[in-house]
Parts: sequence; structure tokens; C-alpha cells
Amino acid sequence: MNVLILSHMYPSEINVNAGIFVHEQALALRALGHDVRVISPKGWVPPFLRRFSRHRRVPSSVTRDGLEIGYPRRLTLPRALLGHRNANMMRLGVARAIKRLHREWRVDVIHAHTVVPDGWAAHAIGKTLGVPVVATAHGADVRELPARGPRERRVVCEAIEGVDQVVAVSGAIRDMAKAIGTPRRPIAVVPNGANADRFFPRPRHDARIELGLDPDEGFILYVGQMKPVKGTDVLTEAMGLLRERADGAPNLILIGVGPMRPWMEKRFAELGVVDRTRFMGRIPHDDIPAWFAAADFLVLPSRSEGLPTAACEAAASGRALVATAVGGTPEIVSHEQTGLLVPPEDPAALARAIGWLLDDSALVERLGAAAHVVSRERFTWAANALAMDKIYREVTG
Repeated sequence: MNVLILSHMYPSEINVNAGIFVHEQALALRALGHDVRVISPKGWVPPFLRRFSRHRRVPSSVTRDGLEIGYPRRLTLPRALLGHRNANMMRLGVARAIKRLHREWRVDVIHAHTVVPDGWAAHAIGKTLGVPVVATAHGADVRELPARGPRERRVVCEAIEGVDQVVAVSGAIRDMAKAIGTPRRPIAVVPNGANADRFFPRPRHDARIELGLDPDEGFILYVGQMKPVKGTDVLTEAMGLLRERADGAPNLILIGVGPMRPWMEKRFAELGVVDRTRFMGRIPHDDIPAWFAAADFLVLPSRSEGLPTAACEAAASGRALVATAVGGTPEIVSHEQTGLLVPPEDPAALARAIGWLLDDSALVERLGAAAHVVSRERFTWAANALAMDKIYREVTG
């Protein structure tokens, strides 16, 4: 089957890790025998907005891991200034590329990642071409966007009710989408996953040596963006509370970038734990598995989530996770079975959970082993691709 993936989230020269989960899914679909192409529009930014000039460096097309990826341009403005018009700008930006591709390589199904703008645009184009459209809701598209105003909510509703099949990455996201519009078919839940060939249990000692770390020095790990919705400020305050432990605060390694990093660095210094923290910045996704393997356990303090890929990758690596009970996270992290769950925005609860695992290494190992079993059963990209294959066949008849 010829599957066209449409996603504004996809790796490119300006961000090699953006939308890496979409790329992983595309590779898994190809492994099943599908012919997969990708269109990922990148921003056309007015020349006077010089700070966004990096977008002009993205080539019009590349081949990545054997997948053909097109990068057409669409108008982009900062701070969501396009509002509800963003979906139409998406349609205008990708319509010509999709129609040209359809003439050369008949598209059987379009799979859009996010209901809006991608799903809305894909539905408008697919309707003119007679091509069915599947749209995956990841979280912010059905949680945050409709809350911006009635026009944004209307666009999300149009997409949910227009595409042939809505897919949600978690049951929590499914319920949010159902509250906005009435889909043509029951919303399917297909969770994200991890690449089991790269994320798997490995000895911490060996992984630490590979990374040039002290093999006897443990640490907890955070992987993700540093912004309010990810709760990195809550993690910062929890580190201050952990300083009161007899052994002091644990070593914390943070991988990722974001606007909160300067505040976090300053606050770590004020709390007296700056010597226990290490910012790694953005690193290639291919290097991430070794960091998961080297960590004692991971922490995910988010205020909101769809189904976090980091949780899937931690479980696949056989690592326990301390996470907030938000969105789809409890669907992969079971309290005291595969990890520990705490309320969001509660530094004291987060610190207590982290301290519990620091004091009980046997519990850490038991939770990590159980998480790995669950991951292999439900949260791999191979399992995701099998579920999507069934959906494609249903919508194409």
C-alpha cells in the first residue's frame, strides 16, 4: 500500500530530533511492506523576521534512512499569530506537493500527524483526490488548541468529523477528541512505542563507561523539552527538597533544550544543588539509548502529556520511571508495578517518590524489569505499525 505521511513534526537539518517518533513509525510501516513517503512542510518566514531565517536552510527534499521526504514551504508566524488560519496555511502549503505526488505515485491513504493543522489540511486535499485520510491526535491538538477560542475549536471539530479515521495515542486523548466532535468511526487508540532494536536492557556499568561516565556514580535522568508544560520547574524545586536527604540530592542529568533552562540553572544554584546537575543540551536520538541504559531511573514531571515517547523508551530500556499521573502516562506507567505516579505540580510528592527509589535499589530493578515486559507486549513501533496497517486496510476498503 502507498502510504503518505503528512506531518509538520519531522526531523530536518534545523532539528534532527523533531518528530522522531513519526520517523520511527514510518520505518516500522515500511518494514511491514508498505511503500511510505513523507511530506513535512517547513516554515516560510517573511524576510524581516531574521531570527527565523534558519528555516530557509531546509532543502526541498531529502532521503533519510531510505525514505523520501519532501519539505514544501508554508507561511509560519511566531506565537501562533495565524490562529485558526494555520490549518488553511497548511493546506495551501502542501496541496501542490501532494497532488503532484499523487499523479506520479498513486497515494492509497494519507496519514496525518495531529488533527490540526495536518489532519484538517489532509482532509481538504484528500477529498478532492478521493484518497482516505487517517489523523493521529497526539495531545495538544485536542487539548490546548480548542481552548484558545471558538474558532480554533471549530476547526478541530471539523477535522475530527471530516477525516475517515481518528487515531489517538492514548485513551485520555481519545476521550478529549470525543468531547469535541463526532467522528465517522469510533476513535482507535494506537499508542506510541519504542524501537526495541535500540532500546533494550543493558548493564548500567557498561553504558556509563561507553558514555565516559564514572561507572560507580549513579544518576537520575530527564529527557525532554525544558518548558512549563513539561514541569521542569517542578523537578527543579524537588531537587532542592532532596538536598535535605542524608546523602544530599541525587545526580541529575538533563537532556533537551527549551526556554526554561536559564531559569533552572539559576534556581539550581540558589537551591545549592548546581553541583549535582548536568545539562547535556540536544543530542542525536541515536545516542539516547545509552543514556537510558546508564541511568538509575527516569523522571517525567509533566503537567500534561499525550503518551510520552520517553516513557515508552524508558520501559523498553528496562528502567523505572517516576512520572506525573497526567494524560496517557498512567496507561504505560502503573503505580508500584512499572514505576511510581505522583500528582502534577507537587514538588514534595515528586521528591518523596524519587527518594523512595533512591533508598530501594531492589524496587528500582523490579519496576524496571516489569516495565520492560509491558513494553515488549504493547509499546513498540512494530506493534504500532501492525495496528495502523489494520486501520489503513479498513479505511481503503
